[in-house]
Amino acid sequence: MEGIQPTETFPLIGTVENPALFSDGRDLFLSYEIAPAAGDGIAILRFSDVIHFEQNPINVEGLRDALFPTKPWDFTEVLGSDRTIEWKALEPRFWTISFNDVTVEVVFSKVHKVHETREIIRPPEALAGFLRRNVASDHPQR
Repeated sequence: MEGIQPTETFPLIGTVENPALFSDGRDLFLSYEIAPAAGDGIAILRFSDVIHFEQNPINVEGLRDALFPTKPWDFTEVLGSDRTIEWKALEPRFWTISFNDVTVEVVFSKVHKVHETREIIRPPEALAGFLRRNVASDHPQR
């Protein structure tokens, strides 16, 4: 098993706030603090065709004991893991993402940044506002 830097580039992860997550059963939205060195603010990523995700209480000090390769405050693509074997025909990808007090694991097909702001706001509030403005309008109430 090997951990590599993903080909995609996203804003650097901040070291204070933990992320906010929302799943609709198919996609996973992840809202996180952008590091001051990258301009501060919030970035929101959308992982599509999510097969599996979990948020674990592994902080940066505990990463050496993690089951999968994970770099502190970074995105790591994991190659050669049993997390993707069952779904091989779908060509899934497996990432670990480390934050101050939690680590997120996600198996998915595509990822892209759907929102970035320099506004100083907590990740849960940014994600809730983004979902209200963008996702709720895609699904009108009956």
